[in-house]
Amino acid sequence: MEGEVLTGLPVMRYQSENFILDTDDYSLTRNGVIHPIEPQVFDLLVYLIENRNRVVTRAELLDQLWNGRIVSDSAINARLKEARKAVGDSGKDQRVIKTIHRRGYQFVANVNVTSGDDRENEGQSEKPLSKPGRPSIAVLRFSNLSNDPEQVYFSDGMTANICSRLSRIQSLQVKSGIEYDPGKISLTDIARELAVKYVLSGSVQRESGRARVFVDLMNGISGEIIWSEHFDRLGRDVIDIQDEIATTITAKLWNKQGVILEVERERLETKPTADFSAFDYILKGMHYKEEFTRESLELARGCFDKAIELDPGSSEAWAWRAWVHLLEVQLGCSNDVAESINQAFLAARKSISRGSYSELGYWALGEAYVLDQDARRGFVEIEKALEINPNSPDLMVTKGYFQCFLGQFDEGIELIQQGINFNRRCPEWYYWNLGIAYFVGHRFDSAIDAFVRMENQNKSTLTYLVASYAQVGDLVSAEKSIRALFDTYPAFSLEEIAESHSHLAAPTQKLLIDSIKLVLDKSKPPKKLRVVKN
Repeated sequence: MEGEVLTGLPVMRYQSENFILDTDDYSLTRNGVIHPIEPQVFDLLVYLIENRNRVVTRAELLDQLWNGRIVSDSAINARLKEARKAVGDSGKDQRVIKTIHRRGYQFVANVNVTSGDDRENEGQSEKPLSKPGRPSIAVLRFSNLSNDPEQVYFSDGMTANICSRLSRIQSLQVKSGIEYDPGKISLTDIARELAVKYVLSGSVQRESGRARVFVDLMNGISGEIIWSEHFDRLGRDVIDIQDEIATTITAKLWNKQGVILEVERERLETKPTADFSAFDYILKGMHYKEEFTRESLELARGCFDKAIELDPGSSEAWAWRAWVHLLEVQLGCSNDVAESINQAFLAARKSISRGSYSELGYWALGEAYVLDQDARRGFVEIEKALEINPNSPDLMVTKGYFQCFLGQFDEGIELIQQGINFNRRCPEWYYWNLGIAYFVGHRFDSAIDAFVRMENQNKSTLTYLVASYAQVGDLVSAEKSIRALFDTYPAFSLEEIAESHSHLAAPTQKLLIDSIKLVLDKSKPPKKLRVVKN
């Protein structure tokens, strides 16, 4: 339907006494101030408003917002609590969202609803898609036109590299649109949903030693193609093709709008490697890494080692090598946690020594410090990474995560939420970080809600889910989660959990282990553990 965003919601504005919900840019404004809001909380509010003439049951909310997935009552309660808080309501007052005993919930506040068409007819101008004077662009996944489906890693890797390089320009606002399928949603709708003015799309074909790359840069408001190019080069020249794409886009967007600083130009021109074969191994390793399993990490490590062998000076290859070791610890699949952290330190420092603009290296170094129980040093390194790539929501989420470990809980959670809201189709690991942050802050309902939003659970998320369910007294869900943990990881043990979570503060680690012990205990446990404060 014309005017709809991806969630199926038409472009609408809902205005009540003290807040405005706008589906055009997924924003919540309360008393004139924009407040960060999680996408699911936003959708919950819109659904209740759209059905305000009746009571909405819990079963209906499960079907609409969780797609019928089984979640605990505490997860639903946590979302309702956040929705009330977002609009200045509470479970005690219930001036906006009323609980109807044994039936469900109803939005009871007065609200004025205005459609996008009505606003245009009233002569109201549309909201700008980005900050005035600051060009904004979404980089969509380059489609794989090769006959070999195994080449997807190459087209995805090119997409990620171009997006990362453009993000280094502070005067650009760059968003990843890699999760969007242009075959199912128009480019103008993608631009509207991501609140950007320009959209870059393309395709890659590798055959007979040649690389053919097609790119289009489109104005997301008018639909006008402002630049289109077809590159047909030898495969080894694909690194130069990425250079030309990034440089041309920057020139096009900044033709009459500003000046790129020299340091930004240097960042833009930094290459992952000069060796095509090494570059190919880096892209393969990135692809394997994203599967987040012990087996895939082994494959990724092999690829990055091969890239380093071919080009020992590749800062990016060393950074990704560090990340393999970090993920071994975070996923609980390291055979020697201390040695994995040590290897991550070594590889991250080699990355930085080989490239002064290695945000990946500084990011990995920061993560290594946190795993080594030095969150303050980790915070310093993540700040250095953000200086190099200020547009990265990945770094934004990580910085917020580190802040939670430093005791800056509210600021950290807000920053993670900003990273999630930056792109409504964010990577699942954002919720992984959010869930752990909530657990560290003893907000167990919210931790559960963050983890269950992940389609693919891993050893770490299942471990925290078990403990969080135990803390809220939902032992049925806790037992289901621990069965899933044992089914997937038969060697799971308390000793291994203690070692793989040694980076946690002692009280938090004890709380995690005691919670799991409670679920494993065959005797009748108390309904809830005593929360141990940090």
